[in-house]
Amino acid sequence: MSTATDLRRVFSQNRAEELGYDVWQHYVVPPFYQELDLTAARKPRLIIGGRGCGKTMLLRYLSHQTMFSATRPTIPTDALTHIGLYWRADTQFASAMSQRGIPTDTWDAAFSHMAAVILGMEVLNSLTSIASSSCDAVCSEQLDQLDFHRLLVYSQKLAPAFRDLHPKLEEMLWEFQSWVNDVRGRTQPAFLPGSKFLQSLIKEIQRQIPSLQNAMFFVYLDEYENLDLRQQQIVNTWLKHSQTPLIFNLAMKRNAFDTLATTGPEALSDIHDFRTHDLEQDFLEDNFPIMAAEILLLRFALAGVPDLPIEPDVLRDPEKIDLRRTQDYRRAAISAAKALFPGLTNKELATTIFADGALSNQLRRRIERALSRRNGGTVQDFFRPAFPEASVITPALLSRPSTSPDDVRSEIEKLERGEDNKFTGATNWIHNNLVASVLQLYEPQSRACPFYAGFDAFCDLSRGNIRHFLELCYKSLNRDTSSAKPPIPPAEQAEAARQASAALLREVKSFGRKGNQLHDFVFRLGTLFMLAHQRPSLSESEQSHFTILRGTSDLSEEDREFFREALKWSVLYEYKGTKKKSEQEPETTEYVLNPIYAPFFHISYRKKRRLEITTDDVICLIRGKYSEVTELLRRYSGKWGLEGEELNPTLFPFVEPDSL
Repeated sequence: MSTATDLRRVFSQNRAEELGYDVWQHYVVPPFYQELDLTAARKPRLIIGGRGCGKTMLLRYLSHQTMFSATRPTIPTDALTHIGLYWRADTQFASAMSQRGIPTDTWDAAFSHMAAVILGMEVLNSLTSIASSSCDAVCSEQLDQLDFHRLLVYSQKLAPAFRDLHPKLEEMLWEFQSWVNDVRGRTQPAFLPGSKFLQSLIKEIQRQIPSLQNAMFFVYLDEYENLDLRQQQIVNTWLKHSQTPLIFNLAMKRNAFDTLATTGPEALSDIHDFRTHDLEQDFLEDNFPIMAAEILLLRFALAGVPDLPIEPDVLRDPEKIDLRRTQDYRRAAISAAKALFPGLTNKELATTIFADGALSNQLRRRIERALSRRNGGTVQDFFRPAFPEASVITPALLSRPSTSPDDVRSEIEKLERGEDNKFTGATNWIHNNLVASVLQLYEPQSRACPFYAGFDAFCDLSRGNIRHFLELCYKSLNRDTSSAKPPIPPAEQAEAARQASAALLREVKSFGRKGNQLHDFVFRLGTLFMLAHQRPSLSESEQSHFTILRGTSDLSEEDREFFREALKWSVLYEYKGTKKKSEQEPETTEYVLNPIYAPFFHISYRKKRRLEITTDDVICLIRGKYSEVTELLRRYSGKWGLEGEELNPTLFPFVEPDSL
């Protein structure tokens, strides 16, 4: 039987790096795995996606540690045609291999040498993985008989015996690292010739072990963007000239492919030299709910929770994907996930207002304030506990010049009599205004709105980011002290979402060279959206994305580079504009703030209505001074008619000088 401690332990590991290189037990083969065509491909692959979308987990699943895992009951017959070598680029060490008075061609040779040593050890490790697995193609005795005398022509520091070669390569790596850290004080080591050495090593293995004659080795270079420009050109060259038995593949964030140049005259050419897979845009947008459900259920299974509608081995096996594509299976998996993390319906969301004294008093005050501006009706005319959804949205309706108190009262009376009305009819006031109205009522309170609770909400907040989804689940489990097992109460989930949102927002400062500027931008933009959510009339409700209109100033190249960084780190998402006022109007681009930050700012995570802001205001949000940003927000507050309690607790609660 599982315990709350078991669940928290299993969910605390939300990064691939925390699971090690053998991820067989933890990996859910994605439903689109076969479409990636990774194991049968002979053309290099470029895998793109933001942080947390599963790039690293996918590469580690493809690596020899997982493919030939000792815990894997059976090894596919074609596994030897796809032996994965995982290599993660080291940011600090890669940046150290430049300048400092050392010629560029020396650094080029040094980088190739480092790759030869690291990947050479991985090739040897892969043989050990195969021999230790249930695959009978290679045994330990064959490895002991390997003779690498011919490789000594590259360096006399190498060793001819299999068991000795790995330690020698490791010593060469240590020697190399010491030289890079002290290039003036140490003697430059002799360099191995990069991919040429690797090809020779593989050919020697194939020559001596007949079962590996058709073996293919696939290098998966993770975080390619961590390399400097010259190193990227070297890797591009390896990728362009990839051929059996050694194929290079790259994984990177969006907008991180800074150069297609190689060290030769020919540049890389998409399709001709490689194929690109964008995990988020091409696959995750349509598949994330079922993936999230399966990942959630596998974690619960690993914690010992019984009676789950999944078999862990089915989730791990690419041959079983078709079994998981039926509508009945998908419904069962998602229903089970919703049962573990239940959310509230719109009616239940509205009912929470009347079940809580502070919230119901807040609703009364807002109705009263709206009526005081219109001189019509009493609070009781619109405060109808029997019709919570209609009652909750009346302050917004009463604040609009287009709807008089008499109109609203008439429509709510029609609703009461079961007649056609604007609350539930074609006009659908409730559908268009409920969420924004509930958020407005919860905003002054010291607790999170249950709008952020539930499996569906967690999927929307995560927007294809598996790590964010797991963090939301983990913090929910951590907060739930009412029982030792799920379901997790929606109130605890909502508070967990607010905690996760705040924690992930702090991480923005670590997002590359513009991290601090991105962090400031999120605070400023989030505050602007927060103010938009507080406007009394909610005439444009749930604004959480924006489009840019031409102002008096144009965005500079530096500003455009900032947007590329925001997209690269998934602070913003980019979409083609969905609404045009006329056919003559040019296409627009819409930018959506990452929904994971919505609970922190108490705004909607749904892409409903956009905010149009000028280039001048965008420039101010990106690089304006504190006083300029404050003036911008004050201007929008006046435009939206915010005053008094609507500005609770302060005018701009998240734009403080210290945060900027």
